[in-house]
Amino acid sequence: MRFSKLEKNTSGQESILPYKMKKNNIHFKCFVILLSLFLASCSILGSSRERGIAAVQPPPEAPLLAEVLMHLQLDYVEPEKLDPESLLQGALTELGRMIPEVTVVPELQDKTLGSVLNISFKTEKTLLPVSKIAGLYDLHIALQMLMKRLLEMNPQLTQLKIEQMFVRGILNQLDAYSVFLPQEIYNEFNINIGGQFAGVGLVVGTRDDQLTVIAPMDGSPAALAGMKPLDRIVAVDGEKTEHMTLDEILHRLRGNIGTPVTLSVLRKGHAKALQFELLREDIQVESVETYDLSSSKQTVSYVRIKNFQIDTARELKNKLGSLNMVDGVILDLRNNPGGLLEEAIRVSDLFLPGKKRIVSTKGTVVSSV
Repeated sequence: MRFSKLEKNTSGQESILPYKMKKNNIHFKCFVILLSLFLASCSILGSSRERGIAAVQPPPEAPLLAEVLMHLQLDYVEPEKLDPESLLQGALTELGRMIPEVTVVPELQDKTLGSVLNISFKTEKTLLPVSKIAGLYDLHIALQMLMKRLLEMNPQLTQLKIEQMFVRGILNQLDAYSVFLPQEIYNEFNINIGGQFAGVGLVVGTRDDQLTVIAPMDGSPAALAGMKPLDRIVAVDGEKTEHMTLDEILHRLRGNIGTPVTLSVLRKGHAKALQFELLREDIQVESVETYDLSSSKQTVSYVRIKNFQIDTARELKNKLGSLNMVDGVILDLRNNPGGLLEEAIRVSDLFLPGKKRIVSTKGTVVSSV
């Protein structure tokens, strides 16, 4: 799972932290790098036409995009995936998904000179010539030019919104675990792994590209109001969820204790959407559930780990007691979305013999874990 977080550092600037955590059962592949936006102003995006990184200051008009591309060139663990034309297509796909009125079609004019971007917004059309995109620096220039043109055609857009769409689209092209987290969404991520937040008590996910209730939490506002698994949430406070990311939706579901939120829900067997007005409450989430499945012949514990949040390993150890006192443990990780790598390592350490490798890290900054 690769995350890019946008956060304020001690100097008031914004920083980005990408990391990758791929999950195969309990094995993870992790990559971590933290650099401030100040470094983006004095570090360089190189072109694939050059062996090194060119000593040219990146254009300042799209600093977030510049920094993300810089991290990808310097630190991405699978550089063969950094095909600039593919990344451009990813950025354009995300742009069209988030703003359906905008279409951008690249048209190759000359293999040496470059292409023309055919841009349409509602009834307005324009052509934007771009140089040949041979590397990430060229990609940055092309997207920066496109961003300027989009802002001219639609003043209601903001530079940050467009940059974030481009970044999400680029990361989507790299691997199935890539995600971009702006500051407010990163805050929500920290809430998730902390095990306590103010919300309505729903476990949700995407099914067939629709926001779907996996399960309401016992005793939560959502459960008491009658929400059920497989309910499809189509709107939050009147705003359709169709073009929202899952993180954006979760951000809207949470808020201050006692504040209301209205969910529009489609349910099988009902012709019209059901309306649920819920009051947010303090939600406590335990990441570990255990059940005793022992018989007269053997002692067996069933353990479900919902996610890897703060103190998951300690919670598991406390609930199981001494692992030497059981004959077997059924470890259920279904629908576990991941979480903190260190907690996953500590949980693994409870079951694996000593001096065995649990996880290794590939990258240019962290050599091993």
